[in-house]
Amino acid sequence: MKQKLALSCALIHKPEILILDEPTTGVDAVSRREFWELLKKMQQTGITILVSTPYMDEASRCDRVALIQNGNLLAVNPPKLIISEYPYSLYAVRTSDMYELPADLHEMDPEALVYRFGDTVHLSSKTAHGKTYIKKSHSFLAEAGHGAIYVISQDPVIEDCFLALMDKSGTS
Repeated sequence: MKQKLALSCALIHKPEILILDEPTTGVDAVSRREFWELLKKMQQTGITILVSTPYMDEASRCDRVALIQNGNLLAVNPPKLIISEYPYSLYAVRTSDMYELPADLHEMDPEALVYRFGDTVHLSSKTAHGKTYIKKSHSFLAEAGHGAIYVISQDPVIEDCFLALMDKSGTS
């Protein structure tokens, strides 16, 4: 409610540009969604809105995104274009031993980007792709003692792109 009140106060003088610094940090999920719906309505009235946010799902709602790490500009484009330029094959992996999974995936493919993503681990392979790689991953993990192995090809989201760009630029 405090963030909505602050937004209302900022709109009293009918600005042409609205600059918001992490406006939804600490806000519950329902209020975050309502806040972004308000921002979209304001944008439709002609207000230019500049938002900084640590939430990648929020960044993907914007018309253009600037991905920045340690003061380095990694990309500036519409989210769909950033996602379309994702350079690797991406897989979502889950097993019965999620604790050991990242280390085992690194052992299998030392050049891959491996990171936790929700209830899975994302594996971004720089060299291999397709069903053969999925089968190789499944076999490797089974030999390493994993059970209930789940490996599927995954479409990237803006967060995957950000992590790949950080890795590529060496700013991770």
